[in-house]
Amino acid sequence: MVNAKKMVAAMMLAGITAFSMPASAVELIQNGGFETQGVDANDIINWNQAEAGFLGGVLADTGTTTAVTGNTTVGAHTGNYYGLLDNWGVAQSALYQTFTATGVTSATLSFNMFVNNQNNTTEIASSGLDFTTLDPNQHVRVDLLKSSAIAFSTDNADILQSFIIGGATGSQTVNGYGAYNFDISSILANDGNYTLRFATVANQSSLQLGVDNVSINAVAAVPEAETYAMMLAGLGLIGFVGRRRNKNSTQN
Repeated sequence: MVNAKKMVAAMMLAGITAFSMPASAVELIQNGGFETQGVDANDIINWNQAEAGFLGGVLADTGTTTAVTGNTTVGAHTGNYYGLLDNWGVAQSALYQTFTATGVTSATLSFNMFVNNQNNTTEIASSGLDFTTLDPNQHVRVDLLKSSAIAFSTDNADILQSFIIGGATGSQTVNGYGAYNFDISSILANDGNYTLRFATVANQSSLQLGVDNVSINAVAAVPEAETYAMMLAGLGLIGFVGRRRNKNSTQN
């Protein structure tokens, strides 16, 4: 009986250890390079768009002249297309994607992004992404939200992490891409649905946010077939030992 118990404990320990070892990398963002359509498109596959105000647009774009404001950009970072939020000056726009994280042990958010601001300065009003405020409000932001949040929410209860709240770097009008990387392992360790959002608000002048190569590369634990077999065998042996004990008790 003692040997059987030791065998069960050893098998279960080996199963638990093996269960935690295998891991697999998975991409959580779909169409992060905006190449899926192959054409300029306002309805971007795998992405959602939200627009409010006067003359704002969110689209997968190509070339170096923006569709709404007619301003100049550097175009795509990689390939032919990039995501573009193009505001005339009294509008707010959002480009966002909801994804599911399960069993994540580590995760990195990365993207390339530029901001062009035809206003002289970046303005961040306390009203968040509200273009109707009387205060100057001219900025961009990148956030990880709860999946239940509305597109333009800046409520602390909805925001899990804010990565960027600001404006143009370098010149105001035509900027190159910056490369951004963020460790979001601790957030995605909690299984669930999340929303990655790029947003702009402008009530002073034109503003453009361009984004390309959006990726959330996650590593998740993946039990192997041998692990399942070992754990099932251990559970079976527990049942067998339990039946023998019950039988012996009855006989005694």
